[in-house]
Amino acid sequence: MNEQLPSAGTDEDLKANGNHLVLPVGWGGPQEYTDAFLRSARRAVEDLCERRGGELESLTCEVVSGDTDAVVAATTVVLFRGRRCVFRRGIWPPSHPADTRAAIYASVLEERLLTREIPQLGDVTSPVDL
Repeated sequence: MNEQLPSAGTDEDLKANGNHLVLPVGWGGPQEYTDAFLRSARRAVEDLCERRGGELESLTCEVVSGDTDAVVAATTVVLFRGRRCVFRRGIWPPSHPADTRAAIYASVLEERLLTREIPQLGDVTSPVDL
């Protein structure tokens, strides 16, 4: 199934904009979008931790590639069932408004925490990548 990105206009519009995605009005640039995402995601992840017995250690965003266009990834570290779990996903360029993307991010994090088999043997201090 192909997920469609927000409309970037016609092919002529894309060519006029150097083949860059034209974002809907109100989404802002990477910094504004990231700030809005972090506000919503923090509330959603804190709620998740409260409901599921985890503890939010950190929620950060960083630019992971910046050659031509910015690529921003969000990273969450959660203490869950005695293990430190790390969840990282790209949030920019966006495919949804920041509030919607934050809700999706928290939902996928919850699904991973609840369904991924977390090894019980070995070094329990090493983070588990989700």
